[in-house]
Amino acid sequence: MNKLVCMFAAGCLLAGTFAHAAFPTRRIEVVPAGGAGGGLDTAARALDNALHEAKLITQPMVINNMGGAAGDAAKAYVHQKKGDPHVLYVESNRIYQNKIVGTTQLDFDNFVPLARLITEYLVWVVRADAPLRSARDILDQIKQDPTSMTFGVGSIPSNDYFNIVRPAMQHGADYKKLRIAAFRGNLNVQLLGGHVPVISTTASEAMEHVKAGKARLIATSAPSPQGGDLAGVPHWRGLGVDMQVLHWRGLFAPPGTPREVVAFWDERLSLLMKTDAWKKALAQYGWADAFASSAQFQKELVAEREVTGRLLRELGFAK
Repeated sequence: MNKLVCMFAAGCLLAGTFAHAAFPTRRIEVVPAGGAGGGLDTAARALDNALHEAKLITQPMVINNMGGAAGDAAKAYVHQKKGDPHVLYVESNRIYQNKIVGTTQLDFDNFVPLARLITEYLVWVVRADAPLRSARDILDQIKQDPTSMTFGVGSIPSNDYFNIVRPAMQHGADYKKLRIAAFRGNLNVQLLGGHVPVISTTASEAMEHVKAGKARLIATSAPSPQGGDLAGVPHWRGLGVDMQVLHWRGLFAPPGTPREVVAFWDERLSLLMKTDAWKKALAQYGWADAFASSAQFQKELVAEREVTGRLLRELGFAK
C-alpha cells in the first residue's frame, strides 16, 4: 500500500514538473490596457525585454496595445480569453476602479492577479519661483479655505487626484470643496505656464523640469524617505499625514488560467526581480520595486478596492 502511495505521489510530482517545464508552448500575447508609449505599454515592454535578457523564458512575447474606453476595451478582450494560458494583461488600479465608477462590470475578481510589478510615486510640483515652500503650508491653507488653491491633475478620478484629496482629508480640510482641474495633454505645461500653482503627477513626468531648474517637488506619495531623484523630498508620513499612494503596474491573466501557470509566473517573476536585467529597467524608468506575488497581490487588491470605493462613494463618483 505504501509503495502504491509513493508511486502515485511520484507520478503526480513528475506530471507537475512536466507541465511546468512545458509552459509556454507558443508565443505569449501581452495586452497593456493603454496605448503605445504610455506607462502600461512601457511596463509590458520592459517585462518582455528583462525576461528574455535573463533567459527566464524563450518563447516570444507579442505586445497588443488596447487603450480604448479607459482600459475597459482591454478588460473585455482578455476576459474573452478564458482559460488561455498564453495571454497576459497589464493594468493599473483601473482594474477595480472602473467597476466602482460604473464603466464596466469587470474587476480583478474576473481575472487572475499574477503580480504587482512596479510602482511610481506621485509628487506635488510647483514652479521653481513659486512662493509656496512646503506641502504642509498648502495643507494648512486649504484647511482654512479649501477653495483658496487650485490643483492640476491629468484626470478625475485618478491616483493623481487621490494624492490631493486623501492628504487634504487627513489634514482636516473639506476635501469635497477643493478646486481640482483636470487637463488633457501635458500637465507640466499648465504648471509652467502659470495656469495652476500646484500639480499632482508621477515623479517621472515632472523630473525633466525639476532637473532643468524650472520646477520643485514638495511632497511624494512614497511610504518612506526615498533616494535618487526623490532624495530629500518630504513624504506624506514625514509630514504627519499617514498615507501613501502606489501608482503601480500589475500583471493579470484571463479567468480560468490553470494553477500550474500561476505557479510558473510566481516562480519566474520572483527570480526576475533579483536580476540585473530587471534592476536596470527600474533605474532606466525611475520605477520603485513593489513586487507582490499572486497571493499577496490579490490580498492587497481587496484592501485597496475597499479604501478607494469608500472614497469614490463619498465624493459622488460611484455608480
